[in-house]
Amino acid sequence: MRTQTHSYSHVKSHESTAIALNSLQAITSTTRPISKPVHGWLAAVRKALGLSRAAVAASLKVTPSAVQDYEKAEKADAITLATLRRVAGAMDCELVVALVPKNGLTFAQLAARRDPNFAHLRATEHSMALEAQASNDLPPSPTAP
Repeated sequence: MRTQTHSYSHVKSHESTAIALNSLQAITSTTRPISKPVHGWLAAVRKALGLSRAAVAASLKVTPSAVQDYEKAEKADAITLATLRRVAGAMDCELVVALVPKNGLTFAQLAARRDPNFAHLRATEHSMALEAQASNDLPPSPTAP
């Protein structure tokens, strides 16, 4: 019975991964590369929301200089995700972190580049889908450039 549970959870894991990749692909396929603001994201979002450092600090129960330190750390890529999440929450925002393939590639293109057999798997998956037997655990198909 333990093997069946492991097998089921393994399948569910692949399904979850495929769903996550499909969702991320949908988001990233419509976006262009985003440049980091000169003073960092925390400062840019705070200013865009019309918030002072003092207002953010009050929400976090820290000093305004601590908020300035967070902004400097974020700009230097030295802030922790936990701190970034806390500061985002203090500004009534949600932190979203995404890994996106470089150079405008899709996840399927990146996978195919890493494993030449991937294209064969994609063709097999398509054939199985036509027979209603697809596993649905492959990332989305590459899109035309």
